[in-house]
Amino acid sequence: MVRSGLVPGVARSVIYRVQPGDLVNTLFPGASEFARKPAVLATGILVALCEWPAMNALRQVMGDDEDSLGMGVCLAHRAPVCVGARLTLTARCVSVRGRVSRWDVCAYEGARVVACGWVEFAVVRTAAFLERHKLARAGGPAGRSVGHPSSQECAQEARGLVAACGAVSPNPIVQT
Repeated sequence: MVRSGLVPGVARSVIYRVQPGDLVNTLFPGASEFARKPAVLATGILVALCEWPAMNALRQVMGDDEDSLGMGVCLAHRAPVCVGARLTLTARCVSVRGRVSRWDVCAYEGARVVACGWVEFAVVRTAAFLERHKLARAGGPAGRSVGHPSSQECAQEARGLVAACGAVSPNPIVQT
């Protein structure tokens, strides 16, 4: 499945400028609770942004008939971010077990840590995955869920990662 190029220590970074559609108060215009929030980066968007550099790294070691799919995430969103902010998003592979990889991720605005945590991906053969779950290529209902750490375990791990991220500068490898 994943060619031999993926090993712990592989890292990627992406630079991203926050857009108006990334804000929590613009996510669901018909939902009044979202609309009343301050104009800051939505945590859900931040999760996707933190996945991005890991997905870029995985693309380099996957076949054209494969895709990476998120299996888990634990992210501590530590600081607000406004439209126009320039974020550096880093991902460093910390483990590879067969088709599953885990990545430590951090988001920085300059030297300030915005978020830290981990994401986990499985590499799948796209056609077989779609057929097994009776999905169309364009999307469909979610597949089976996998076991997740408890909220307490996730929070404890995220606190440790945030402490570690505060001492680490962003990875210099940049993709735009």
